[in-house]
Amino acid sequence: MCQLRRSTPVLSEFMLRFDVQRDPNPRQLQEHFDRAAKLRGELRKKENRIKRQAQQLAWGLAALMESGHSHHRIGLSIHAFEVEGRTCLASGYLEERGDKFEYRYAVLCGGEAARRALKTAQLDPGDSDEPGPQRRVGLATYEDYEDFVERLPRFVKDVIRDLEAQVEHAKAIEDSNQAVGKEIRSAAKRFSRRAADMPTG
Repeated sequence: MCQLRRSTPVLSEFMLRFDVQRDPNPRQLQEHFDRAAKLRGELRKKENRIKRQAQQLAWGLAALMESGHSHHRIGLSIHAFEVEGRTCLASGYLEERGDKFEYRYAVLCGGEAARRALKTAQLDPGDSDEPGPQRRVGLATYEDYEDFVERLPRFVKDVIRDLEAQVEHAKAIEDSNQAVGKEIRSAAKRFSRRAADMPTG
């Protein structure tokens, strides 16, 4: 069996190179830390800017929804609820906790006031839990906003479809009211003619 003794020049040179690569000098190490810190700072700035943009999108969608309404897309639901006369929006997740599933809500717009209000808000009973102090509510994280924005085009289509249905329903009621009004006016005219044709005295 061939053995390479530690005293050979080849091995000594190899170990020297290995130690240098493994243990950078303090200046190099500080440069790495500075670079990582700079990247981390840039990432935080970008994430905060994206969160503000997503928050504005949430306000826009909330303005199109009715309080108590919800939509569900790919494992995520959105819920509209009222806070001090303004409609706010939260996303909802059904998460596994131990041997059961529980809802978690992330407030997309409205801040702390919305977070407090969501504890007792009446949400869509088909896709929510009972209101109360046990309800899991928090402000949306960057990841929550990512989930929301990813599904936003589908949510907008759902809201548009609901609005179109409401417009059609209102139009049907309007047409029905006009037909009934026409019938009432026609009946009133017939009654007036009959009353005029009745003999007096």
